[in-house]
Amino acid sequence: MNSQTISGKIYNINSLEPIEKAAIITNLKSGTNSDEYGNYSLNLNNVTTITFSCLGFQSKTISKNELIKRNYIVKLIENINQLKEFQLNIAKISLDSLLIKTTRNMKENYLSSPVKQDVYAIENQKLDFKKLEFELNSSSILNRKKRKLAEKDLIKFADNLKKRKPTFGTEFKSTILSNKFYSEKIKKDVDSYQVKEVQGFQKINIGNGISIKNIAEKLQNVVLKHLSTKFTYKVKSGLFKVEDSLSLAETTKIADSLAKDNTFSDYNQTYPLSNIKRKGLFFNVSSENNFLDQKYYKHKLEENELLGVNKYYVISFKPKKSKSKYAGKIYIDSSNFFIKKIEYAYANGKRGEHLNLKFLFGIKFSENEHNVTLFYEKNENNKVYISYLKENNTNYAYIDRPIKFIENSSDKNKVKFNIKIEINVNEERETLVNNITDYESDNLKKKTKEELKAAYKKRTPFMTKEEYNTTDWKNRFLIKQYLEQYK
Repeated sequence: MNSQTISGKIYNINSLEPIEKAAIITNLKSGTNSDEYGNYSLNLNNVTTITFSCLGFQSKTISKNELIKRNYIVKLIENINQLKEFQLNIAKISLDSLLIKTTRNMKENYLSSPVKQDVYAIENQKLDFKKLEFELNSSSILNRKKRKLAEKDLIKFADNLKKRKPTFGTEFKSTILSNKFYSEKIKKDVDSYQVKEVQGFQKINIGNGISIKNIAEKLQNVVLKHLSTKFTYKVKSGLFKVEDSLSLAETTKIADSLAKDNTFSDYNQTYPLSNIKRKGLFFNVSSENNFLDQKYYKHKLEENELLGVNKYYVISFKPKKSKSKYAGKIYIDSSNFFIKKIEYAYANGKRGEHLNLKFLFGIKFSENEHNVTLFYEKNENNKVYISYLKENNTNYAYIDRPIKFIENSSDKNKVKFNIKIEINVNEERETLVNNITDYESDNLKKKTKEELKAAYKKRTPFMTKEEYNTTDWKNRFLIKQYLEQYK
């Protein structure tokens, strides 16, 4: 009654055939083997991790909790060193025929039913300040001594940022339900998501919490600490009022609250899943973002290439019209005309969004680099889904803005200083989607406004380093394991 003997099954991740004579060993050195149908039984009393291995397959070690989450089902990646003859020779095909068949088959066979999936996501951001200057122009509030102290603090703040080059990193593992609902408002189907479970870890945070989003707030606090605490202040940036009734006491209170709040928004962790779908479903759109569309892109049938142990058709593409921006390659399965992989980046002479209001508003922004790699897989019903995304963005921003503090008093005393920032922001994302299973759509019904508000507000504490180190997904392990099959 007290034992935790469970029954499970081991499959080949590609063929979904059961694996016989796989060795299952726990951290307690106890274990068993799978039978001819891939079935196994194992006692999990006091067990923390289990390793699954078999000749010809890559070993996999997972935690007890992860095994329970997977309903004791484990899939191993085949480790094949020899290529089969039929994989080396695939039939010749014309470019037009390949484009037509691929477009049709991807649209007809993309997995659109309600599914439950595990999502692993990692994001890193680096800020590289090329220029960071603050100049205190005038003040009817600060005396000479306080003005010098304020100028000294602003210079120190700038030098610290340039030296540190703030870096951030987070990892998340979640289980998410997804479904489609028809929206009367926009007259089309929209995706709906529900986070069932989520874990998160802040891996890197260099720069004392400075980010491109809150740098103005940090600057305000540098100035506020030298102003009188008897008054509150309006803050204006150029033509725009940024904040009203701002005070040092209030901003300190908010900063202290955020410092203690070591949590993240559950609902925000649906973004990696919506982002990978938005990028991967390019074949469904009629625009310059559809890389299979001959209206927007020039295509060329290249030499067949290997990914792992299989050979694939390869189509290269480059812009045909001025608003088409990308160049890249598409790898297509010869057996079913499904896309296996696509990689693309801005073509020569192309870039993303660009805004130059340098002389009017002191703002300039440019997306200079955007590199994307996507992989696709099939489920057991031969439906295709997007399984992996790697995305790298490098953006340039220039800001030259006056910032003015106006005292909320009859005197309306002012402090005015100028900020110049020139920065490169590098963002890298990776997302892996796996363990996809169907579920009854009634389990994810359309939410009411109250339910949506509650979902948006729900927050979960970040894991401690000790908790993170016990997971089987730390340090990109799941991604490394997935990509191994395509080397």
